Formats: sequence, structure tokens, C-alpha cells
Amino acid sequence: MNKDIKEFLNKLNIPYKSLDLYLRAFTHPSYENETKNKNGNYQRLEFVGDAILEHIITDYIYTTYNNMQEGDMSLLRSNLVRMETLYELSKMIDLEDYILLGNGEDKANGRSKPSLVSDVFEAFIAAIYLDHGFNKAKDFVMGLYNIYVSKKGIKNLLLELKDPKTTLQEYVASESKRTVTYKQVSQSGPSNNPEFIVEVYNEEVLLGRGKGSNKQAAEQAAAKDALNKMVK
Repeated sequence: MNKDIKEFLNKLNIPYKSLDLYLRAFTHPSYENETKNKNGNYQRLEFVGDAILEHIITDYIYTTYNNMQEGDMSLLRSNLVRMETLYELSKMIDLEDYILLGNGEDKANGRSKPSLVSDVFEAFIAAIYLDHGFNKAKDFVMGLYNIYVSKKGIKNLLLELKDPKTTLQEYVASESKRTVTYKQVSQSGPSNNPEFIVEVYNEEVLLGRGKGSNKQAAEQAAAKDALNKMVK
């Protein structure tokens, strides 16, 4: 197992002083229990990594986006440190291939569980921090985030967590100082399982169309459709 971790660290150009620290960061409790491993598991390191990651991302947002308001800063940070994002970052470096799992967890597709993989990612950040200090951990984290943010786009990252109707109204107002209106096009299906179709307009311009099990859900879907077309 040591060889695998060494190869992983070499691939990422991360030298190591304490290999045991990195092994612990990749050790799931199931592996620790099955092998009677005395090196420990990633859980305590995850606690440290979570705090370091939030600090790095907070500093990044504050220093990079000088005109961003506090609400959007909080929203962007929430997106960048959430489980789904950490899982995507982990996949970028094939981190899941190196996690040490017990047989049962491995057969249960533990390497494909976003919660498990994101926890190990945070533990790995902590291992880098404890082995090399804050600046090395920051360089590693930002190397991945710079690629991720460039690919996704800041507007899209903000939109992912916002309420679509609110976001659409904010976006249209910022562009044209106008409000959007919603129009129910149809309602079909039985009373216990109806389907509503709604369109959203800016003046007479059709922006998007959506469907849902009630009018509110259809309006949200229409707003999301509009945002997907408008925000690149």
C-alpha cells in the first residue's frame, strides 16, 4: 500500500516527510478495523482539513472578487466547499483510487460515495498542511480550484445554489431594470398527479419554459430553463 501512496504523491509533486500521515489520511475506518491497523484513520485529519479548506477559500474569494457582495461571497464559498464540489475535485486527481477500504466497504462501492471521498479529500489537505505547512496546502488546493472555477464559471457557480426565480429576477433587473412575468400555458393530467406548464417572459420576450407537479414548481423550472440559456 505504501507504494501506491508514494506514486500518488509523486504524481502530484508532493514530497513527504511523514508517509504515515498520508496513509492515515487515506485510511477508512473499515480498513482500520479489518486489518487492525494501528496508524489510525482519516476522521481526525478530516476535521482539520475542513477548517483549512474554508480558510483558504474565504481568503481566495475576498482577495479575488473585490466587487462581490457579502451574500454572493457566502453563497460562492458554500458551493466551493460543499461535498459535491470536493468530490469533483477528488475525481480530477483520481484520489478515490488510493483510499484504503475494508472489503465490505469496497464491495459496496465506497470509492463512488461522494461523502466518503470528500472526507478523504479534506483529510489529505490536512496531511499536506501538517507535513509542509499552510502555504503548501494552499498551493495544492488553489491549483485544483483555479482549474475548476475556470471551467465552471463564477456566474454558474453562484446560480447552482440560488433559488431560480429569485436569481432570474436579479439577473434580468441588473441587465434591463425590468421584472419578469410568468404565464401558465396548460394544466393536464389527473387531479392526484397534475402537470403544469409555465413560460417566463421579459416584456414580450420568451425566456424559458418549464413543467412541474404544481404551478410553483413549474415556475421554478421555467426560471431555471431561462437561466441556463442566458448565463454562460
